[in-house]
Amino acid sequence: MLSSKNPTIFFINRIFSLAHVYKSKHTNKFKDKILVNAFFEPSMRTSLSFESAMYRLGGNVITFNKDISTMNKGENIEDTIKTLSKYGDAMVIRHPDKSVIEEAAKYSDIPIINGGTGDREHPTQGLLDLYTIHECFNLHDRLNILFIGDIMSSSAIKSLLDYLSIYPKIKVNMLPYDNRGPSMDMLYDIGMNRRQLPDDIIIYEDRLDIEKYDVIYMSSLQEERINNLLSRAKTDCIIMHPFPRDGEIDRSIDSDPRNKDFEQIKNGVAIRKAILHYIFIDLKEQ
Repeated sequence: MLSSKNPTIFFINRIFSLAHVYKSKHTNKFKDKILVNAFFEPSMRTSLSFESAMYRLGGNVITFNKDISTMNKGENIEDTIKTLSKYGDAMVIRHPDKSVIEEAAKYSDIPIINGGTGDREHPTQGLLDLYTIHECFNLHDRLNILFIGDIMSSSAIKSLLDYLSIYPKIKVNMLPYDNRGPSMDMLYDIGMNRRQLPDDIIIYEDRLDIEKYDVIYMSSLQEERINNLLSRAKTDCIIMHPFPRDGEIDRSIDSDPRNKDFEQIKNGVAIRKAILHYIFIDLKEQ
């Protein structure tokens, strides 16, 4: 699983079906499998949730630490990936350079999972976010989603937008932080996928009608601004955040039943269990 680009409804439905089962079920079905976690930049939730997923499937995990590896002695990425691929059955890689993950897929003898590429893509985060929305709404219905904060640098938002391209009835709107709005490429993709014009996509605060949104997805924003917005939000909307949080959300919102950010974290384990199942079983049967 290298990218969130060009998703298929079959793949998403299969992953969601597996995640639904695995959210409340553990198994020892994969006790002979080893997952290699190779993170070339800091991660807590992605790394640990993949570990948790693999252990709850009955398997084991090897964690690569670049700071104490022979890369410090000049070993190149190709030899590193080729070596790591001899130790396990699948590998999760996080790297700020997307081309490294694409190249790793060529070097590796085992399947590669994209664990995040800087501000470009975060495919598994996008899937768990989509799954969280799916648990609350029918994705084929008309839904209004508002993305708030640093749109430009959020790999989670970019990947979620990729997956949302399958559901044309969902309308995308944005309230970006100052100078952190979407790129022209993002606007073009959104326009092509759901026939929205740029003026329909960018929502500025003086035009914002917060009570019409079903999903409010935040990355980062000034604290006083978001709390004022949420006081006017729909009672049956959901509020999401990919973490880490840095003061943009008041902690009192944690007890708000609309808040789903810790549910996203829980869903991350279920989705990653589903992805590992898909790699170990479904791909071999195709």
